[in-house]
Amino acid sequence: MKRKNEAGQALVFAAVGLVVIIGFAGLGIDMGMLRYQKRLQQTAADSGALAGANNLAFPASGGVTAGAQNASSRNGFTDGTNNVTVTVNNPPTSGPHSGGANSGKYVEVLVTAVQPTYFMKVLGINSETLTARAVATNVSGVTSGGGCLYTLGAPNAAIEGVNLNGHATLNAPTCGINDNGNFVGIGAVTVCAGTFGVSGTSDDTGGQGSSCGNKAVTCTAQAGPCPATGMPAATDPLGSLTPPCSPCSAGTAISIDGKGNFTGSGVTYSNGVYTISPGTYSSITIKGTGSGNTVVFSAGTFIIDGAGGLTIPGNATISGTDVTFYFSGSATINMTGTPTMNLTAPSSGTYAGILMYQDPADTNTTGPSMGGNVGSNYTGVLYFPKDQLTFFGNNTSYSVGVVVADSLALSGNPTVNLQGSAGLPPGVSILTNAILVE
Repeated sequence: MKRKNEAGQALVFAAVGLVVIIGFAGLGIDMGMLRYQKRLQQTAADSGALAGANNLAFPASGGVTAGAQNASSRNGFTDGTNNVTVTVNNPPTSGPHSGGANSGKYVEVLVTAVQPTYFMKVLGINSETLTARAVATNVSGVTSGGGCLYTLGAPNAAIEGVNLNGHATLNAPTCGINDNGNFVGIGAVTVCAGTFGVSGTSDDTGGQGSSCGNKAVTCTAQAGPCPATGMPAATDPLGSLTPPCSPCSAGTAISIDGKGNFTGSGVTYSNGVYTISPGTYSSITIKGTGSGNTVVFSAGTFIIDGAGGLTIPGNATISGTDVTFYFSGSATINMTGTPTMNLTAPSSGTYAGILMYQDPADTNTTGPSMGGNVGSNYTGVLYFPKDQLTFFGNNTSYSVGVVVADSLALSGNPTVNLQGSAGLPPGVSILTNAILVE
């Protein structure tokens, strides 16, 4: 007996098989889209947890919840909008940091969003609810000084985050160090920090130890290895700063030669004091002041836009209160002498706490170089986000509030004392030391 229409049956099976294949392909596409959305939510949760942990040290800045939700919103997930919920818990409600005496130092952020599906709708699944979770802590909360050193450059063959050589000493016993690069301390170097986290590797061979401990690198408030390697990279804590001008227009050039001699407008001399007024300058050069003479920067913002920058080749005596120096274009600060420096950032206003601020888009190729005679003080934040800041000196010791730079180098035999929040103007508290832990 002969069967008919067998070819038609094959077509039916082929059609059914094609539907199954398309279904699996559609399921794969939907799963890929959901994984992508989960990654975006995780970024928002990470940012929120870090922002919330940063605000633990100064709730008046907006609070833990507001800081976390605002950070999540900047990453595309706003609480109460488009089926998004951003939940902030301090302390966390789950996980290893949800209990214990220190649980209040941890912030948990849950970013929940209803994500639509596409091909899965054939199976009656119109949406999926995804939740991303992150937990961060204010590591510097265990010390009194907050974060005092942030190096932002990632580890690679060309950049070391913190690079010390010679007989350099870096003291930060009451505040925290965040090194996004590698730590290199070769020679008779000493580091004493409250907390010290490194994203890359650590090499402290040949260190000499210090009064903070008998090792080259010592942490006063950090259990476990010091420095701790493989730590999450810190974000730029001052990335939201707005420059006073961009681009900036170059102004006059000032040169102070000592004994009452100077060139350029914006500076006056009377009774042994050179007074420089706020404004825009193409360069400021202070070669020397002569016996008994001093240089005083009046309160305000000094914009320097030119290759000359702020250059101090002599051993002048320089001071200024409520001052901010902004470097644009190819300008930066370059010290080759050993001046006595006492500069203090503003205690209020747009640049409260900011002593020096280099444009992230600067074209400078030499990098800022700073020093100071014994007893010099830089009260405020030195912000050089795209440049290596070098501290130098020979048997000299000076104090610095907070450093945020692409990388940091110490050369020669200086002792640099990082103060953290204690080195900011009274009433200014702008930096902490938050890291992700879950």
